[in-house]
Amino acid sequence: MITTNHPLSEALRDIQEFKLRLAEYFKDKDVFPIKNRTELANALPCGISLPCGDIEAAELVKLLTDNDFPIKDVEDLVMKLANKCLIEKKE
Repeated sequence: MITTNHPLSEALRDIQEFKLRLAEYFKDKDVFPIKNRTELANALPCGISLPCGDIEAAELVKLLTDNDFPIKDVEDLVMKLANKCLIEKKE
């Protein structure tokens, strides 16, 4: 979950940056299709996180369900992980 004091546009910008980081990392990797959470966890680098620093990609893997697999390609991966990013406004 992204917790922010910033306007929604900044949280969405953080998610977009996260997607770009994942896409850059996986662009030349031969890991697809990814069949399950274990394969995905093993393929993810340590430390790719949302720019706000609140959540790492590995944490989002825990939110994926069996229905999210297989992950066909990098575009499929970034969309499925980004869709698990919840945004919560700090009061």
